[in-house]
Amino acid sequence: MSAASPRSSIFNHPLGFWFFFWGEFAERCCFYGMRAILLLYMIDRIGFDEGRASQMMAFFVAGCYILPLLGGFVADRFLGKYWTIVLFSVPYVGGQLLLGIENKPFLFISLGLLAMGSGVIKPNISTLMGLTYDQQRPGQEKLRSDAFAMFYGSINIGSAISALVMPWLRDHYGYQVAFLFPAALMTLALLIFAAGKPFYARETVGRKILTPEEKRNRLTVLRRILGLFIVVTFFWSIFDQAESTWTLFARDCLDLNLFGRKIAPDMIQSLNPIFILILLPPVTALWHLLPRLGIRLRPTDKMLIGFCLAGTTMLIMSIAGFRYAEVGRVSILWEVIPYILITAAEICISVVGLELAFSAAPASMKSFVTACWLLTIFFGNIFNAGITPYYGKEISWLNLTLTPGVYFGLFALLMIPVAGAFIFVAKRFNRLQSADASPAAK
Repeated sequence: MSAASPRSSIFNHPLGFWFFFWGEFAERCCFYGMRAILLLYMIDRIGFDEGRASQMMAFFVAGCYILPLLGGFVADRFLGKYWTIVLFSVPYVGGQLLLGIENKPFLFISLGLLAMGSGVIKPNISTLMGLTYDQQRPGQEKLRSDAFAMFYGSINIGSAISALVMPWLRDHYGYQVAFLFPAALMTLALLIFAAGKPFYARETVGRKILTPEEKRNRLTVLRRILGLFIVVTFFWSIFDQAESTWTLFARDCLDLNLFGRKIAPDMIQSLNPIFILILLPPVTALWHLLPRLGIRLRPTDKMLIGFCLAGTTMLIMSIAGFRYAEVGRVSILWEVIPYILITAAEICISVVGLELAFSAAPASMKSFVTACWLLTIFFGNIFNAGITPYYGKEISWLNLTLTPGVYFGLFALLMIPVAGAFIFVAKRFNRLQSADASPAAK
C-alpha cells in the first residue's frame, strides 16, 4: 500500500497524536459548551442586566486570549509544555464546578479560573504536538499538516456538539446540571492527555536569550505585521459577538421554531463550527482552482474578501433588526445567512492571515507571531467590552437608541473605513515582502 493512501497516512501518525486529538476534542467541547450558555446564565441566574452580561462575556474571552502569553512563558522557562498543561487543567476543572454556584463572587472566581486554564493551555498543546512530529516524524511535513487539519477538525466538531447539547441540558435539567457536563469533559480531557506522556516529544526547558540579530528581526517583523493585525482586531470584534449581541438578537427578535420545534436562542451558536466543517474544504479547493483559471489572489486579497464579507454580515443583521421593528419576530434565516458569511470571512481572515504572518516570520519567531495573533482577539474583545453594553440602549448625549438595526448598521459602516485601512496596510506589507524576495535584497 502506498504512503499516500488514506489508510497508510492515518496509521503513519505517531501514537501520541491520538491522545492530542481526543484530549483536544473533549477540552473544546468543555470550553465552547460552557461559553454557549454563559451569557443567558449571567442574565437569568446571576442577575446581570444584558449590557453587563455582554461586557462580562467580552472580558472573559479577552482573558482567554491574553493569558496564552503567560502560558508560553511558564512552559518555556519553568515547567515545560506537558506539565504546564496538566497542572493548569486542575483549576480549569475547578472553575467548571464552581460555575454552577449561583452567586457573583463564585462567578468571578470561576471565570478567572476558566480563563487561566484555557488561556495557559492554549499555546502549549498544539506546539507540543508539532514538536512531537518534528522529533518522531522528521521531514514528513505533509503528515504533520494532515495532523493539524484533523486537530482543527476536532475543535470544530467538539464545539458544534457542545453548543447543541448544552442548551438542551439547561432547558431540561437546569444550569447546575448542564455545567457538570463540561466539567466531566474537561476531566476526561485531562486524563486522556496525561496518559499520553510516554508518546510525546522530549522537552528542553530553559531560558533562550535572544541575539542582537534576533531582536532586530523581531522588531522588523512586528513593524511589518502590526498594521495588518490592528485591522484584524475589528474583525474579531464582530466575530466574537456571536455569544453576546447575536444571542440576544436571536432570543428577542427571531422566530426560533424550526421544523415544528422551538430551539434555544444560544443553540444557534453551533452554526459557526458546523459551517466551518462544511465550508473549509470547498473554499480551500477554490484557492487551488483560481490560479489554474488565471486568477491569482494574494493572501491579502483573500483577507480583503473576508473584510467585505464581515461588513455584509453586519448589513444583513441591520436589515433584520429594522424588519423586526416593523413585523415583530423575523425568520431564523436572517441569522443563519450572517453565520454563513461570517464563517466564510473567518476562513479568509483567520486561517489565511495566520498563515501569512507565519510565512513572514523566520523560524525562530513562529511562537512570537502566534502570540501577536492571539492579542488581536484580546483587543477585539476589549473593544467589545466597551461597546456591547450599549446594545439596545439609549445614548442620551447622541439622542440615539441603539436598536438592533442601528447597532449592527453602525458596525456595517465601520467596516468601510476598516477595509480601506486594510487595503493601505496590505499594499505596504506586500511591497516589503516583494522587496525581501527580490534578488537585490539577497
